[in-house]
Amino acid sequence: MQDEVTKHTKKIYKSVKDKEHSFAEKAKETIVEICIIVFAVTLSIWLHSWSEDRHEHKVAIAFLKGLKKDLSEDVKQLNNNRKLTSLLDSNFIFLESLKGNAVSDTTVERNIRKRLFYSLCVTRPNIGRYEGFKSSGKIETIENDILKQDMLIYFQQTIPDLQFGENYTNSLQLKMLDLDFDRGDKQTKYAFVTSTKMNSMFGLGIHNFEVNIRGYDKALSQAKKIIAEIDEETK
Repeated sequence: MQDEVTKHTKKIYKSVKDKEHSFAEKAKETIVEICIIVFAVTLSIWLHSWSEDRHEHKVAIAFLKGLKKDLSEDVKQLNNNRKLTSLLDSNFIFLESLKGNAVSDTTVERNIRKRLFYSLCVTRPNIGRYEGFKSSGKIETIENDILKQDMLIYFQQTIPDLQFGENYTNSLQLKMLDLDFDRGDKQTKYAFVTSTKMNSMFGLGIHNFEVNIRGYDKALSQAKKIIAEIDEETK
């Protein structure tokens, strides 16, 4: 392109210097050459922009296809954590109900041993691909504003909120586990779970497990929506 511009610029210079041509001829030739230069430069800019846009579109599509795989793995993880949290919630509801409503017999002790267990839920979303794409400034290459907004909400708001809730219930369970270890043989399982301190912790656990379950439902709904939007965008 630079060679073409140089060539036509030389023609303009040569035309202006040509003593055999009249002023009108020189002006006509100059205007023609300038028009050619302007057209060539404009075409070059348009082609470059088109090529850049096409490249960015390909990069965005490749990112979205990879993100779909990441989100599909997230959905599996979220479902598993939701099931576990639901089980813990059910167990805590049973254990909290024992205070004042049951007697310490073999059946109750057996049910307590079955239901009193601790399991930490940790959601580790596949966020590397998203973070890399965002930090490179390429997030704006995604043309679908709704999809882009849904992604931002999922990764920047929903998942951190869910992890905050998980951290709380995990720390609560660890405190309960410490108390269980410290109990030793000084208390029966029934006396332990019906103590005031444990009963209060069960209440806190129930409330926060239910908050987390709603968080899992929200995250699952958003992840599935983004997957559907990616399918529409990449078909």
